[in-house]
Amino acid sequence: MNQLDTQGKKTGLWQISSDEGYILEEGSYTEGRKNGLWKGYYPDGTLKHEITFVEGVANGPARFYFENGQVWEEGVWREAFWVGDYRLYHSNGQAAYEFTYNKVGKREGEQRYYYRDGNIMYKGKWDNGTVDGHVEVYDSTGTLQQIRNYQDGSFETTTDLRQNRPEDNSARPDKMITPFYGTGYHTARKLNGNIYQKGYYREGVLHNGEEYIYDHNDALRQIRVYENGRIIKIKSGSELKNLPE
Repeated sequence: MNQLDTQGKKTGLWQISSDEGYILEEGSYTEGRKNGLWKGYYPDGTLKHEITFVEGVANGPARFYFENGQVWEEGVWREAFWVGDYRLYHSNGQAAYEFTYNKVGKREGEQRYYYRDGNIMYKGKWDNGTVDGHVEVYDSTGTLQQIRNYQDGSFETTTDLRQNRPEDNSARPDKMITPFYGTGYHTARKLNGNIYQKGYYREGVLHNGEEYIYDHNDALRQIRVYENGRIIKIKSGSELKNLPE
């Protein structure tokens, strides 16, 4: 283990450890380049990821895990992007997204988003990385609420299917949240301008940042702090002195 060949290049099985002594990752080298399955670990030894390498480049099945051991995301990685079927999961093991990527890493065909209990949240079709056509919007019980129409990624119209909608602020169009499906830093606002979430997203899911909870009068009541896709702290009361801008 941890050997060099006659050229001074890493070869065979290697274990990479932290300064504290725990294993960070392990796998095989061939002529100094990673090859085959590599595994990464959390400090407590729990499996963090499994990535397939070919001549030093991630190329093949890949899977990432939450610290509780549940699968976080899985699919096939080709050098710099996902291809084919891809899934991202909630920490309880339920699917959060089911996507399909084309051969150049852009979302293609039917894409699905799910609530934590497994019920469908959104369902629609993408064309070469852009939402195009109808997106169905469901409530947490699995009941179809809206059909949103997009053309080349631009929002066009909404057909509202809800019956007996309450006549309060929560039902007004200017209180609805504009969806964000991307990866990177983003500030999500409701259509009335109030910040809903801000921070770093991965495929539309807030992973590191804050979520702002308002009451029906638009008064800020709670801030949920996210780290690695999980809530690590909830602020309320006197902790809400500095409102988001």
